[in-house]
Amino acid sequence: MNKEEKQQELALLKDKFSTSQLAVLANYQGLTVAQITKLRRELRGVKASARVAKNNLAIKVFKEIYKDDNQADVEKITNLFTGPNFVTFSTTDLVGPAKVLTKFAKENEKFQIKGAWLDGAFLDKKEVDQLSKMPSREETLAKLLNLLMTPATRVVQLLQAPGSQFVRLLAAYRTELEKKGGA
Repeated sequence: MNKEEKQQELALLKDKFSTSQLAVLANYQGLTVAQITKLRRELRGVKASARVAKNNLAIKVFKEIYKDDNQADVEKITNLFTGPNFVTFSTTDLVGPAKVLTKFAKENEKFQIKGAWLDGAFLDKKEVDQLSKMPSREETLAKLLNLLMTPATRVVQLLQAPGSQFVRLLAAYRTELEKKGGA
């Protein structure tokens, strides 16, 4: 890698790490190109991206960007930059990429999640697994919408209740009159 390529890679990593809410590191050694391609496709489905990062460049960028954060956490994540690293970045959805990566790791023993960086905090492998079990953004929004709609639905039901009771009363009265008139 020449100097110009290094500068481009540094700029790209700086952009990815600084704009992402979630960055997950994983060892991908032993996977086929087809498996990696499938994983990348699944990650694009949840609006995440991934790349293989050069460790020394990633560490340099990471320490520069997060110099004001908890240095113990920064040290934990930078210590994971050993061997081949597949780094997944997500700027919007935190749970979706964690779900995809955790599922992929269960299906492919050679793919091992090392840890993650979530909004300025280090997550170990177990915490990434816990993150993957949380409801997705869409599920959370659906539940919130349901909670917001429930009171409105109840108000409509309450407003309709007197009218429907009045209609039932009239129907009962009509039935009663028909019985008396027909006798």
